[in-house]
Amino acid sequence: MTSANRIEKIHCGTFDAEQYWREPDLAKLPGFADPENLRIVSVMDELLFVFCSPSEALITRKAMNPAHKQYLNDIGFRFWSNTLDMDGELKEQSKSMLQLLAEADSVEVAAMAAEAKAEARPELEPFAAIPFTKEASERYRFICRMPEMDIIRKVNMKTYSTEMKERLELPNVSFIVNHSSELRKVGERLLREGSFLIKDNYGVSGKGNLLIDSVSILERVIAYMAAQERKGMRSQFVVEPYLDKLYDFSCQFEITSNGEYRFLSLQRLTNDDFAYQESYTPEPEFMHFLDCEGYFELMRRTAKELYSDGYYGHVCVDSMQLGSGELVPIVEINARKSMSLIKSRIDRYLASQELLGNLRFYSLTSTNAQLQFEDLLAAMEEAGILYKPGMSEGVIPLTANMLMINRRPDKSYKGRIYVSMVGRLEEARKELHQRLNRLFAGLSLQVLN
Repeated sequence: MTSANRIEKIHCGTFDAEQYWREPDLAKLPGFADPENLRIVSVMDELLFVFCSPSEALITRKAMNPAHKQYLNDIGFRFWSNTLDMDGELKEQSKSMLQLLAEADSVEVAAMAAEAKAEARPELEPFAAIPFTKEASERYRFICRMPEMDIIRKVNMKTYSTEMKERLELPNVSFIVNHSSELRKVGERLLREGSFLIKDNYGVSGKGNLLIDSVSILERVIAYMAAQERKGMRSQFVVEPYLDKLYDFSCQFEITSNGEYRFLSLQRLTNDDFAYQESYTPEPEFMHFLDCEGYFELMRRTAKELYSDGYYGHVCVDSMQLGSGELVPIVEINARKSMSLIKSRIDRYLASQELLGNLRFYSLTSTNAQLQFEDLLAAMEEAGILYKPGMSEGVIPLTANMLMINRRPDKSYKGRIYVSMVGRLEEARKELHQRLNRLFAGLSLQVLN
């Protein structure tokens, strides 16, 4: 275990940061909140181990599964982590990890902070800067470097991404609507050309995007918005035609506090119904194509504009290529870390062995209340697909808590697991996917996605 007085950085975070940026008077799109999915997302913070070095720590809402932590340690990921839950059995689920850290007297975190030398205080680095980040830092005397919260809220709005396209003189088919009456006017015009999307100002992957393909659906959404407006809520959404997309991809970069631009990675994406499914490594030819199209220079200019607005930190820009071959370089800007950045950190780990890995997840359901994560780990090892150093292919389980967080006696429950499919060839990674699916079936885990 890492000695507390050598810990240089603290990683923690909340993956549904958008809900904590949202202003309370902002109208929402119609949708259904699934309590099981909310619980799953609340423990996604275990993925942040990929950013840790031996001199760094990870603080998670739920203590990491011991068997999973030992496996990660065995394959080379070594870091300090809390062994006690931070949330009191999820009784504080509505509170973000940063709020829990700011308000709770964590014996483990306090002891770690107290042992750290005053002249070498750890730096708090969250997945996304949200309210209570500075308060948590002050409570434990961590170093905290982040812009003001109003700047962070501003640059993460979908309307900001739309306005950025204008600033950079890019083609822009998006419209900002500020009232249900504006939505009717713009929506009826767009429907004459085809389907269109309504985007929540703080929407996130799989949530906050609504496809409108008929007048009847449009009218229901208008009525839903108007009802909120009558209660004093204000509407602000982005509306754009539904484009003939060929590929999704994203660029990850960092802006330092003095404005320096640092390119980190570019990943191809697989999305389903607007929700993230998988990140994979782009072909060299695609990277060359983007370079020739001036894409990377545009990302540098985007970073410069963000910095001029007061933002610094991690950025993920979502992009797409249309069926016509045309690039849409900025779909939206996410001023935070991202799933694709997590994938790139696994790439760094695998690079020394000349291997590649696709980051993906499986949504699962089961009625097996006796199943433990250790059972899955053992089954993967017995099947010969659990990755170990020296293997040319295998599966790295990146999470454990998400799989069992909703488990209930004698009832079906939902879970999720993120993995890296490791191999030199795409065919090998596809075979691993099929073998893992068969293994899930043998453990009474039904794959939903």
